[in-house]
Amino acid sequence: MRAPMIKIAIPTESNLGLKDTMSQHFGHSHSFTIISWDSDTKTVKNIELLQNHGHEEGGCMSPVMALKDKGVNVIILGGIGMRPLMGFRQVAIIPYAGVEGSVELNLKAYVANKLPEMTEASCHHH
Repeated sequence: MRAPMIKIAIPTESNLGLKDTMSQHFGHSHSFTIISWDSDTKTVKNIELLQNHGHEEGGCMSPVMALKDKGVNVIILGGIGMRPLMGFRQVAIIPYAGVEGSVELNLKAYVANKLPEMTEASCHHH
């Protein structure tokens, strides 16, 4: 059972909120769109933007910790390496495999339970 208020992060290409495009590579995304979703009322309560300051080799835990500090519970991803994927699991942020398209499309798929939990890295160059 999911908690009533969930913070969902999606790596994005710019700062367009729900209309933004999901970045297909977590570490190289422009930013993270963070959606506060109320599962009781089925509404978006807040949308905030967290700039991605990137990561250097071996520094892929930096964005993981920044999202943890923002209270994120769920991340919807296109591509990610094994180290940050395991990092999300270590800080209790559940990773889901997203679909190409907008933040809104991914949010709708998540709340409809149509996104699989991500268990393997999708970027193997890390």
